[in-house]
Formats: sequence, structure tokens, C-alpha cells
Amino acid sequence: MIDNKKVVLVTGGTSGIGLGTIEYLLEQENYEIISLSRGDKNLSLAKEKLGDKANNVTFLNGDISKKGDCEKVYNEINNKYGKLDGLVNSAGIIKLGGIEEQTLEEWNNSININLTGIFLLTKTLLPVLKKGTNTSIVNISSMSSERAGGSIAYCASKAGVDMLTKYMGQELGKYNIRVNSVNPAAVYTNIYVASGDYTQKSYDRWSEDKKKLYPLGRIGDAKKDIAPTVEFLLSDKSLWTTGAVYLVDGGKSI
Repeated sequence: MIDNKKVVLVTGGTSGIGLGTIEYLLEQENYEIISLSRGDKNLSLAKEKLGDKANNVTFLNGDISKKGDCEKVYNEINNKYGKLDGLVNSAGIIKLGGIEEQTLEEWNNSININLTGIFLLTKTLLPVLKKGTNTSIVNISSMSSERAGGSIAYCASKAGVDMLTKYMGQELGKYNIRVNSVNPAAVYTNIYVASGDYTQKSYDRWSEDKKKLYPLGRIGDAKKDIAPTVEFLLSDKSLWTTGAVYLVDGGKSI
């Protein structure tokens, strides 16, 4: 029965912040969770990590930058639940490089997944989001939306996510749909290894070196540090909060 549970879709739900959010939401026991990601391999790894808890998650396979895939996701949710109370737009990629190094293909891939994908999926799901109760959309942005460095495409896409958040917050308030973003600094995920910019060994070394730059002495943990803020914004504890950008960065921006 889902009568007393919020139905929440988490994109990028098989790794990184998306998976950490799902792990945290499962412990709250008042969420019906749908995970959306690309690739059977990622799905299998996520199920393995979740163990028996994977039985409490509906896993969908799709690319948020493709209209047909978004429509399939809509049909799945509408047919099974008839509503959507929460959407966590967590899917994202990065490829390091500035304007001299970044290729057009890398730029387009970043913009398509990190920005256009949020626009397209949210637009497609609006009919079921409108049927939700105290509906909340949480976009995973980044501190990179305001601090240049690392990847020009990533920074530009996340700056776009912040404005998309504010615009949708203003527009969708009339439907009692809240839209906010969570902007982390460095969080220990597989995003850099998946991009090919780091090996696991070099990424672990990079993560260790980063610690000294943070007043709180460490980089972020997806489940422990980011997911609680996401859950707060999904919950009824934030009913008068929309269009906000939440910096969760271990003090890095100070």
C-alpha cells in the first residue's frame, strides 16, 4: 500500500548522490521509491549494493535526454501510481576541460544530461506531478554553478540548473509544486572515474588531497551529507520553500 507514502522518482538512482539519496529515503520508511538510470550494468550494481532493500525500489531504465524515454517513464508512473509526489533530478555527468580542451561532443553531452534532461523529464512528468500531494522537485546542482573550475560545460550546465530551479519555482507554485536545488561541493562518487578523467586510485588520492581545503576536514558523503537536505526539501517540513538554492559544501565556499 502506498496510501501514506510519498511516491518519489530519483534519476541517476544507481550511483553517487542518487543512490545515496535512495539509501537514505529507504531508511525513512515513508517513501515509495522509483529509481531511473541508464544501463543494465549500473542497475545490477545498485541492486547488489542495496541488497534486500532493492526489493522496495522500482527500477526503470531510460535516458532523460531522450523524449521517448521520458514518455515511457511517464507511462510507467502514471499506470502504476497515478501520481508523483517528488522528483529528484540527480542524473549528471562531467568531463574535465576548459574552452580550449573541451570538444563540442563533450559540451553537448553535458548540457543534454545535466540541464536539458531536467527540463525534458520534468516537463513530461508534469501531469503526474500535478496530482501529487505537496509535490516537491529537488534538482541536484553544484557549487560549480557559481565557482568556475574543472569543466566549462559542467559549470555552465549547473548555472543553468540554478536558474531553471528559480524559474520553475516561480511558475509551478500555482500548482502547489515546490522546486529547489541542492548545491554540493566535492562528494565522493564515481562521476570522475566514469568520465575517464581519473582512475579509481588517482581519484582516491585526489579526494584525500581535497580534505585540507574544507573547514570541516573532509569531502562530502552522498548518503550522510547530501541526502538529508534532499529529504528535507521533499518532505512537508519545507512547505513554504521554493526557488531556493541550498549550498551543502562542508564550508568550502567560505
